[in-house]
Amino acid sequence: MDLPEILAALTLSLAPPAATDGLLRWDAPAACPSRDALAGAVAADLGRSLTPADAEAVTARATARRRRDRRWELALTIEPQDAPAVTRSVVADSCELLVDAAALMIAVAIDPDLLAGPVLAAEPTSRDPGDIPLAVPVLREARDGPPPRSPPRSPAPRVPPPASLRMAVSLAAGLDVGALPRPTAGFLLRLGLLARRVRAEVGAGHWLEQPARVAGTGGGGDLRLTAAQLGVCPRFALRKVELPLCAGLELGAMRGAGVGVVTPTVDRVFWLAALADARVQWVPVPRLALGLQLGVAVPLLAARFRLRGQDTDVHRAAPVAFRGLFALELRFF
Repeated sequence: MDLPEILAALTLSLAPPAATDGLLRWDAPAACPSRDALAGAVAADLGRSLTPADAEAVTARATARRRRDRRWELALTIEPQDAPAVTRSVVADSCELLVDAAALMIAVAIDPDLLAGPVLAAEPTSRDPGDIPLAVPVLREARDGPPPRSPPRSPAPRVPPPASLRMAVSLAAGLDVGALPRPTAGFLLRLGLLARRVRAEVGAGHWLEQPARVAGTGGGGDLRLTAAQLGVCPRFALRKVELPLCAGLELGAMRGAGVGVVTPTVDRVFWLAALADARVQWVPVPRLALGLQLGVAVPLLAARFRLRGQDTDVHRAAPVAFRGLFALELRFF
């Protein structure tokens, strides 16, 4: 670079601050270039110093922030004096590239003839005109020489947004303590509807048969419980772990078959219970969840059996039955 070119570059970079006071508003972390660097880049793209007339013609507000994926994002609003405001959003690998993109868009707003210049025409492109960062090296190639070429990147796969509602089918197996005479194994089948923060479900469960006998005799009955469930669960999620807290109702029948009596009969009593449980679900892939559940079933009506002619109960459900389950859930988008 010879002496005249050095002097020209210094002239462009030393734009008076007063000329850009009303033109640029720059909000960015300390890791980004300063507001003065942005003003100097605008002047460099224009090929001249900024003037008070530029500040009267255009107002620009730019904000840069770092995203969770460690890339940088620019939000830029340009308000020409005689045209509607324009808003652009740009994502780049560094904050310096955002400054280049913002400078180019602000320069074009000040001097639209830049878009018709010979430098841009030297590299035709079919890209979206809003893809400004890719055009920045084109405008500056004539002044600074061609930039180093980076290896081409394969486009990131587009991930479809999650559906607002999903279906889920789960099969659970576990243990009930309190509803029947002894701790009892059982299983449940549930159909769920999942929203972002809540789930609703219906299901059916069966707790296996257990014996109940009158003390000192061989008489009694064999009891089992079958019921339908209806529940709703707020969902709290942390990455691949979900923590539903569920409440609902269980409606069904407890069946008892007489054993060791003169005339064995089969009777059923109505079963109505309030349900509450806490769950931990691990979601290794979007369509599969594995979970543990601890909860209670509180009978709202007395569920008991007696032998005919006896004043004592062969069995009466406990005031609170405790349940633990392991569940496998399939989800459909």
